[in-house]
Amino acid sequence: MKNKMKIVYALLAFVMVFSISCEKTDENDTNSNALVLPPYESMVVDFSDFLDDSNSAKTASTAKIGGNWLYPRLAIGFWNTALLTKLAIPIASFKSAFAHDAEFLGENTWQWTYTVDGFTSEYTARLTGELTSEEVIWKMYVTKVGIEGFEEFLWFSGVSDLDAKSGQWTLYQSPEHPNRILHIEWSRESDDVGSIKYTWVRELNEEENEDPFKNSYVEYGLQEGAYDIFYNIHVFDPQKGIFVDVNVEWNSTAFNGRVMAPSHFEDEMWHCWDSSGEDVACE
Repeated sequence: MKNKMKIVYALLAFVMVFSISCEKTDENDTNSNALVLPPYESMVVDFSDFLDDSNSAKTASTAKIGGNWLYPRLAIGFWNTALLTKLAIPIASFKSAFAHDAEFLGENTWQWTYTVDGFTSEYTARLTGELTSEEVIWKMYVTKVGIEGFEEFLWFSGVSDLDAKSGQWTLYQSPEHPNRILHIEWSRESDDVGSIKYTWVRELNEEENEDPFKNSYVEYGLQEGAYDIFYNIHVFDPQKGIFVDVNVEWNSTAFNGRVMAPSHFEDEMWHCWDSSGEDVACE
């Protein structure tokens, strides 16, 4: 009888150890299968090739800027400036996440914590990703230590599809002005971001007045043909006091392109520039 009881206890102990072992293995598997971050390009379009004179077919010293290229550069430059100045910290915080590993917190949630590179002040970021049955929910919190420091601030949030092929971001202005400022919609084709749309959603400007740029947007996308990149721009023109539309198509290798801007050129025709940036007749 005693021998039988010993065998029963041994079997129970084996089952318990096996069960605990399986639970630990499952947990470790979950840790190892951390969420994949949306591509950095889902938040930031690289406008530099379009804006830089030196990327023309001629050398920087001989490249010219005709009126046809200059006007869309000014329109796109507005968005580039907004990203590099007003939203530099949250964008840098997201970029830094790719250099760090995530920690599994349980309940289908992962967390990245790290110091943000590239600033003299010390910023600490905490990015969380929560997996649901339909999407992944992202939240980026930033803390600053030192002069004009601040506690954790939700600087952007977003969602992405389970296949990481599309998603949205919402960025907030600053800890002092915690209002929405920019909404981003993005989609990916293969390994490249095929389209991205920035919409300016801020209600009030720094002076607490109605922001005239609200609902301005720029849409970037890839396409087939001689002009492989397009920009569709809808932006408030403070000189005219109205919203204007600018459509741009250009070749990202040869750097020639064309623009249609009825309010500026006073027609609905394409206006072209060549690889050196000079105005040319459209073919």
